[in-house]
Amino acid sequence: MAFGKKGRPPEDLLSRQREIYEAVSPLILQVGVRQLSMRQAASAACMSVGGLYHYFPAKRSLVLHGFNPQALNRSCQQFNAQFGYLAELDPEQYLGQAIQETVKLIRFVRPAFHAALELGVQSFWQTVDNLLILTLNEFTVALRGLVPDANEQEQHRLERALRRSIAGCLLDKTITDDEFGDELRLLVEGYKLRASQWLAV
Repeated sequence: MAFGKKGRPPEDLLSRQREIYEAVSPLILQVGVRQLSMRQAASAACMSVGGLYHYFPAKRSLVLHGFNPQALNRSCQQFNAQFGYLAELDPEQYLGQAIQETVKLIRFVRPAFHAALELGVQSFWQTVDNLLILTLNEFTVALRGLVPDANEQEQHRLERALRRSIAGCLLDKTITDDEFGDELRLLVEGYKLRASQWLAV
């Protein structure tokens, strides 16, 4: 027999860290990492400085959270759990969801990208490459379903165009989610149109 009050369920640490990081993200982009204090970050996240240090033991871990592999993998897993079935069932809808997910993912990563640039993080290009690979996998699955007979050279060209678009969005602090989403849609629609033309020949 158990005695005493039941404790709260265990906290989802990764989700809480994401909430805090997303609350602080506008400050990272506005004032920069070097000017950002943990007191400002705590205020933006509506918590005490001590509470902030509980989740992020150092400012560096906070501002670079957008590169956290566990956070990125969870986003990917959640997307696949929710929309993975569409890859074969409805590739067009899957592609639309992949574009929306990419917009959200880049919004999440962009502050960490700029923090890494400011801090001079040496290994962050590898992290960016991993992010691009992760993101482009969703597009590859969707495009193979939409244009199954597409040749590899054309698909590779689209993947490179998508990489450039994503990298440009990471650098551009002023681009809106809608603008980035439209840019991705235009690239994909252009690819589908081009693919239909060379398949008809």
